[in-house]
Amino acid sequence: MEHSHSETWEEFLEEFIDVFSVYDLLKYKVFICGSYNERNFPVLVEVKEVLNNRKNTLGFFEKEFRRTHSENLVLKFDLIAKFSNEILMVLEHDKGGQMIEMGIIVSFPKFYNKTKVFVLKDMDMTHMLKKGGLLKPFFTLGEDLYYYNNREELKSLIQTLYLE
Repeated sequence: MEHSHSETWEEFLEEFIDVFSVYDLLKYKVFICGSYNERNFPVLVEVKEVLNNRKNTLGFFEKEFRRTHSENLVLKFDLIAKFSNEILMVLEHDKGGQMIEMGIIVSFPKFYNKTKVFVLKDMDMTHMLKKGGLLKPFFTLGEDLYYYNNREELKSLIQTLYLE
């Protein structure tokens, strides 16, 4: 996506500092994506807690930014993804906004090259993911694609991958 965000960049930085701090700009920034529904969002919160237990890492969600690009969530995703050092996608089902985010990620090397995907084993999954979006050249099992059985296994996997 070739959108400059020049008109919103300062607004975004101001909002980032309001939400977090100026010092957090120096941290390794991990944009956590996944389902925000009532059942799945607590998993993302736990992922964020694991990441933020690292000294120089800041995990955060798109919804923490309420002012920037509030009128266009695709542009908001693009801005936050460009700003982040890494994107962490948790897939527990194949419905909702995170599927649009996955589509954006696999469409641009600048996004899929900095994304790790964690997939709940045995989830119902569209063929577009099984036979496309989760395969090479986008993702490689054990390098940037991981499967997990339950919440504890996901947290353990993330702790291992994000050791200091």
